[in-house]
Amino acid sequence: MNAPLSIGRGFKDPVLGPQIVFRTVLDGLARPGRQMAVEPGGVEGPTMLPAGVLSILLTLCDYETPVWMDETLRNAGLNTWLAFHCGAPLAHEPADAAFALLCNRAGSPSLASFAQGDDRYPDRSATVVVLCDSFAGGMSWVLSGPGIEHQEVIAPLGVHPDFLAQAQANHAQFPRGLDILLVSPDGLIGLPRSTRLVRMESN
Repeated sequence: MNAPLSIGRGFKDPVLGPQIVFRTVLDGLARPGRQMAVEPGGVEGPTMLPAGVLSILLTLCDYETPVWMDETLRNAGLNTWLAFHCGAPLAHEPADAAFALLCNRAGSPSLASFAQGDDRYPDRSATVVVLCDSFAGGMSWVLSGPGIEHQEVIAPLGVHPDFLAQAQANHAQFPRGLDILLVSPDGLIGLPRSTRLVRMESN
């Protein structure tokens, strides 16, 4: 018999908490490649996810924003937890999602599966949160574009082997495309659609 799902808790301060996290998300997208610390704000939920991820979800999602998530996360009860705390419905198809949360392992849908917006309404695209293990130890990528003075270098560990190619294809269709948040226990890194990524050449 399965144990009942713990409903956890939302922000200790339901006004200030989401404001702080929202500002962090905006700063991350405005400064691509910069690691940002996420204030959990007392949020508690499924233990397989860092508290910072949960606080981001409660900040960005509401009853009008369908959320798509990997099957692993649904099986862990994340969709039920999210529906309880902010009323966000589950999107059954990636194309129907306003937000998505990807473990980004084998079996995850491609970034191209989600709403890309169009030339007239590029803001009608999805925002995708991609979970990774760490911001160090993986393949090094060089980032350039708006919000980056010269370049930034990141090396996220635990992303899908095809993620770089998918992110490059996402950038190529600017102004359409997804805004991406890489999130680990260390915080978040913003990868807006305007950011160009290339693999760092080894010496």
